[in-house]
Amino acid sequence: MVAVGQPAPNFSLYGAGNKEVTLDQFKGQNLVLFFFPKAFTGTCERQIVEHARAIDQFTELNAKIVGVSTDQVPSLEKFAEQCEAAGKVDLLSDFRHQAVRDYGIAVESGPLSNQRAVFIIDAEGILRYSFVEPSPGNFQGVAPELEALQKIK
Repeated sequence: MVAVGQPAPNFSLYGAGNKEVTLDQFKGQNLVLFFFPKAFTGTCERQIVEHARAIDQFTELNAKIVGVSTDQVPSLEKFAEQCEAAGKVDLLSDFRHQAVRDYGIAVESGPLSNQRAVFIIDAEGILRYSFVEPSPGNFQGVAPELEALQKIK
């Protein structure tokens, strides 16, 4: 896993409308990059909904929110609509499992492709915070992320 204080691994993923999104596009602002295991599941929905509801707090801290799973783009578009997050939280597809490997959260066996995790990357592309949930059914909420963002100068 990439260490806090090191440059964050670049990514090239696809989101709504099959639009390509890269880490470089977020230079100049903080990025909350969270990974969730599977669209249309309870804890994943809660994770996305909580981020969407706190969008104003994240915006005040110069942060963009991006969620990533290995689901395909059409599924993620529908999931964003279901979670009332469309236009607030960008959901990106890592269907090739590259980002989950680069960020050290890939799961090699079992029903899930990746762990639930969050990484906060500062405006210069440096990883400032990381947290991996001990179980895929857990989500610590957005408060620790907001606290971490407040510490970034």
